[in-house]
Amino acid sequence: MKEKFKFLIMGLAGVLLVGDSVFGIANASNSLIYVSPNNLDKQVGENFVLAVMVDTAGSKVCAVEGELRLDKLSCQNIVLGEGLAVQKMPSCSDLSFLIGIKKCATENKTLFTIAVRADQAGTATASFADVDVMGEGFSLSKTSVNGNYNLTAAAPITPVKKATPVPVVVPVGPTENCVCEDWGEWQRIDCGAGECEATQLSQSRARNCEPSNCEVTVENRCVADAYCAAAISTQTASIGDAFRFGDGGFAWLTISGLILLLLIIFIPYYLKKKKK
Repeated sequence: MKEKFKFLIMGLAGVLLVGDSVFGIANASNSLIYVSPNNLDKQVGENFVLAVMVDTAGSKVCAVEGELRLDKLSCQNIVLGEGLAVQKMPSCSDLSFLIGIKKCATENKTLFTIAVRADQAGTATASFADVDVMGEGFSLSKTSVNGNYNLTAAAPITPVKKATPVPVVVPVGPTENCVCEDWGEWQRIDCGAGECEATQLSQSRARNCEPSNCEVTVENRCVADAYCAAAISTQTASIGDAFRFGDGGFAWLTISGLILLLLIIFIPYYLKKKKK
């Protein structure tokens, strides 16, 4: 009787071991998570978007857990995929995640997209840690595929040198052979013309020289002028007069406005009283 009991115990243990082995084989899956695209050539400073996806390999995937790690890349923004139930949402400050899939999925699915910026030259990576692809109550796989990106330094921008303006030199003949006529009379130009102030009169005079351009042939000057000064004073006074209550313009406009306001107030009151 004792031997029979021992045999039964050993048989039960064997059945449990075989069952566990069969159950483990049944749970084995080629499911994995990966980054798309997993290979790119970019320049430092460029932005691009990566998609974190689950490859179900035909299995029924209900949740995915893990952590995304970036090297030589910095997170800019994260957008969650559709049809998901988030238990732990990844952020740029913490890229770990636990994402459920509503009604589970047997086809490949995007978990989230992440916008990244290339920070340093070299081989950048987007890798995973602590991965667990889960089915209905059990783990299917802990496999992941990383992304590798070739980052090159941007070509330096060569500043464009501005062309130095070449001064235009007017040829001047020998002064010892120069013969010039007497200067003409100063001619009136206008108040404030050229470099003159508004209260000054601009004048100009000319002369002929042989050979040409051997000497200065035109001169300009600014002189104080009573007419220019009076014109400025008259303009200032005209502007001030428009706002002076002693004159007709602005004062009459003010009185007219007050009369109109009184009419608007008292006419409706008078009509209402007349009806009564």
